Amino acid sequence: MILAKLLGMVAVGLIYDLKFFVDNNINGIFSVQIYFTDFNTTLFVNSISNLVMLIALAIPTFYFIIKTSIYQSSLQNPKTIVKITKLNILNWITKKDTSFLLIFLWSSFLTLASGIIVLQTIQGNCYTSIGIISGVVSLLSIWGTIKTFELETDNIYPRNNRYY
Repeated sequence: MILAKLLGMVAVGLIYDLKFFVDNNINGIFSVQIYFTDFNTTLFVNSISNLVMLIALAIPTFYFIIKTSIYQSSLQNPKTIVKITKLNILNWITKKDTSFLLIFLWSSFLTLASGIIVLQTIQGNCYTSIGIISGVVSLLSIWGTIKTFELETDNIYPRNNRYY
C-alpha cells in the first residue's frame, strides 16, 4: 500500500514536473513528510496517488477472486470446464493461488485503503470521484470475498437442496 502510494506520488511529480520538498517532522506518524507548493497541487497529487494505490490493490484482489470462483465452479460444473477449454485458459485455472485466505488478505487491504481514501475525500483532501470509485471497488471486493467464502463452505458443507 505504502509503496504504491509513494510510487504514485513520485510518478505524478515527475510527469507534471511539480516542485516538492522533503522535511523531517517528528510530530507525525511518519517522520519523513513530502510537501508541495500549494493546496491544489497537493490535492491533485494525493488524489492521483490514491488512485494508483487503489488500482495496485484492486487488480490482484479481483484476479484472485475471479480465478478462485472459476476454479471452484469447474470442480462442481462440467460445463465450466468445457467453457474454460474453449477459451484456452485451462492452464491458468489451477489450485495454485486459489486460497480463501489469500483473497481475504487482499480484500482486507483493499478495504482498508478504500476506507482511508473515503475518509480523505470527506476531509476534502481527495477528489470526490476517486472517493466514490474507491467505495464502489471496496463494496465489490467485499461482495466477491463473501461469494468466494460461500463457494469454499459449499465444498465442506454441501447444500442438500442442490441435489433434489
